[in-house]
Amino acid sequence: MFVLLCLNRIYYTQKIGEIILTQTLTENRVCRAGKFKFERFQSICEYLEFGANKFSTLPAITDTYNNIEQNYAEYILQAKDFSAGLQSLGIKKDDVVGLFSENNGRWIVVDQGILRCGAIDAVRGSNAPVDELDYIIGQSQSKALVLQTSMLFDKLKPYLPKYDLDFIVIMFHKEGANYDGVDCPVYTFEEILAMGKRKCFSPVKLTPYDYATILYTSGTTGNPKGVLLTHGNMIFQIDTATNWFPVNSGESTLEILPIWHAYERICTYYFYGEGLHVHYTTLSKIKDDMVKYSPDYMVSVPRIWEAVRAGVYAKLKQKSNLAYTIFDTAVKYSVAYKKHSMYVERRITEQKHYNPIATIYHAIMATCMQPLHKVFSETLYKKLKNLTGLNLKASISGGGAIGSKEEAFYDAVGVKLVIGYGLTETAPILTLRSVTGKNFLGCAGAPIEGTELKIIDPETKKELPPFEKGLVIVRGPQVMGGYYHDEAATRAVLDDNGWFNTGDLGYLTYENNLVLRGRMKETIVLSNGENVEPIPIEDAVLGSQYINQIVLVGQDQGAVGALVIPTKEALEKCGVDTRGLRMQQDVCIKNPALRKLIKSEIETHIKNKSKLKSFEKIQKFEILKEGFSIDNGLMTSTAKIKRNKVFETYDDIITGMYQQ
Repeated sequence: MFVLLCLNRIYYTQKIGEIILTQTLTENRVCRAGKFKFERFQSICEYLEFGANKFSTLPAITDTYNNIEQNYAEYILQAKDFSAGLQSLGIKKDDVVGLFSENNGRWIVVDQGILRCGAIDAVRGSNAPVDELDYIIGQSQSKALVLQTSMLFDKLKPYLPKYDLDFIVIMFHKEGANYDGVDCPVYTFEEILAMGKRKCFSPVKLTPYDYATILYTSGTTGNPKGVLLTHGNMIFQIDTATNWFPVNSGESTLEILPIWHAYERICTYYFYGEGLHVHYTTLSKIKDDMVKYSPDYMVSVPRIWEAVRAGVYAKLKQKSNLAYTIFDTAVKYSVAYKKHSMYVERRITEQKHYNPIATIYHAIMATCMQPLHKVFSETLYKKLKNLTGLNLKASISGGGAIGSKEEAFYDAVGVKLVIGYGLTETAPILTLRSVTGKNFLGCAGAPIEGTELKIIDPETKKELPPFEKGLVIVRGPQVMGGYYHDEAATRAVLDDNGWFNTGDLGYLTYENNLVLRGRMKETIVLSNGENVEPIPIEDAVLGSQYINQIVLVGQDQGAVGALVIPTKEALEKCGVDTRGLRMQQDVCIKNPALRKLIKSEIETHIKNKSKLKSFEKIQKFEILKEGFSIDNGLMTSTAKIKRNKVFETYDDIITGMYQQ
């Protein structure tokens, strides 16, 4: 139970390294408005060391791509040596160390080495744009840097002379690499370990109220903001995790997400703390590694689940049209069976009331369809899971909205896929669908224990009843301490009573499940003053097998328009020469057959979207040749489409669309 504590308008000045920060009262860093008793662990370091000692002989890390194989005793010993090495170089409590690396088996050692010193790591991926990393070094005022590779050092070298760095560490040193040209010493990972073995580490007392990390937001608009998280923010998630996602020591997981993503970070800590065998993979090898390791758990984002599903269908089509048709028919049958079952089990997210007569009908249909669904489960779906490594005990999808067709597919074939919701600013988990109870499709689950969540009217701030859409606001022990060096931005999202404004729109059901319906900033205001939330409409259209991506447009226009990326299947169906497309200068595809197909698909899936008003229907569209991706700068590194960047890039196309 949480005792609510009003946030006082009292400020203090705290020194972090050579940085002066203005913050609210120390005790409110963790929860801003709630008191949480940290009875088991005071810091992430204490939690992970406890787990490593408890499971010392169990395998901890398998990273074949970096030749790392360690048990728990070996990994925690390296973390201790690394922290002693950093301490010998002068790293102390509240210093900021920039850590730029992708997810790998050495990251947890480096991270814990930094945090055990009482320091704060400012994290980002090594594949992030160099100018973004340059911004983070300056904004965080890092005292030292840990870089994943010698190549990243070379990329950053021109930017480094302007910073007063004490030293740089290279995690994976390349033989023959030249580290000249900077005004500070450069060490390899192995050299830091060697220093640590010669140094007697001076333990640093850590509390839940000490800062642990600065996570930088995806930056869909402007520079990323540094989110300050405390040890307590993350320990709260760990303390409640056993209720919402129980795991057992000795089980295994497969890591694919960026580790500087809050969602992956907290799950990684949890898996290590509970004694799981953590395997690392890459985007190009994930399908092979799922089969190779057959993990018990996997945490991923919608894009991965979409790719797995698409890959299954693509392989079946390559095999034969008959195999594709049989499997597709079976899945559609099972989806229909599940819909009947969900009505009977009272687990339809958007259902307000259940009709007794309708319940009888659905019960009869479910009973009649169940035998054949069981046959499919024991034959087709069992074989599918064995061939793809989808024999998961449980899996989580987060970091963005997953399409309804993906949800229905995985539910039909028996893959336990639960959906969570949260933000970097909330460390990150706020809600999660039940792993052991009823799995309501189409929602983000109920608030986790100790989290308060309300839906309010954005203008009046009045709390709204179930099924009324409004602004999602939250408070709890996982809410951030604030944005680093940005008190104004902090005050814009955190009110005097500790409520955090998520910027998301949604509503709660009678079961207290959260249904998201877009973001405040994504709302399209038409010239007639009507507001359109693009996400639900886009999700509906993405139910088409012929549409890969879509972004709605129409700000200050008379009707809703769309930029559409077709699937490979759509191009093949309409006889579009993909090789010829690459040679063309045009940004749009003008093929009449393809345009007719896309128009039909949009109309069909919009028609299936209930309660859609006439002004919300897509009236205009253009078909783009190139998709939105991280490589072309139209997606963030967490696979979210940068809408403003898309609007800017295709401004001429959008303008022309409305002039027709």
